[in-house]
Amino acid sequence: MLYLSLLQLQRDRSRWRHLDPYQAHQVAWKAFPDVPRDAGRRPFLFSLDERGPYYSLLVQSSRAPDWDFLDGRVQTKILDPTRIPLDAPLKFFLRANPTVDREGFRDGKRRRVAVGINPEMAFQRMGRPEDTPSTPEEIAAWREAELRTWLERRGPRCGFAVETCSTGPIVAGRITRFTNGRPRGRPMTFHEVEFTGTLRVIDRAAFAVTCREGLGRGRAFGYGLLMVRPT
Repeated sequence: MLYLSLLQLQRDRSRWRHLDPYQAHQVAWKAFPDVPRDAGRRPFLFSLDERGPYYSLLVQSSRAPDWDFLDGRVQTKILDPTRIPLDAPLKFFLRANPTVDREGFRDGKRRRVAVGINPEMAFQRMGRPEDTPSTPEEIAAWREAELRTWLERRGPRCGFAVETCSTGPIVAGRITRFTNGRPRGRPMTFHEVEFTGTLRVIDRAAFAVTCREGLGRGRAFGYGLLMVRPT
């Protein structure tokens, strides 16, 4: 079972005036006071939408949350991904930080790079610099194909097959971690992409794990929560 909670936090409250993904992660943790934070596994995923009159914080957890400490509006429902019918089309939404490990750097090392950026470097590494897209239309088509391929390749082992998929723009953002109100380490850069479309569940057990654990990297900062509903 999974618990899906939607929090609406008012922007005009000083407590939420500058809510960012790092702070949202701390808010979500407070709903699980009995779970040690050093246990190595968070019992939740979350997604923060900063558009609109409220901050909308969606928290999906494998344990029942306790939101009594909040002064905002909270709606919670229970989901069972193992009961989703096989091969039934589902609409999906995913806010992700898609990355891949790439070789071909001059120092011989592998590096993690964001999917869909810097086509010149990508085609240079593939040994096909002459095929680098050059017009805005060609670059947009290449980026869309790269992002869709990233999601489609994860489907079989994650228990689903993508039927249709559209991607939003790649939005680069920097997140700073804090300890006792002070910045900790260097700001981290994420490349956020919103995926929408339809998929079919092909393996209930694997799909349940995907729903619980998320997709891609940066899940501690609001990425990877896969949301589905009937078409």
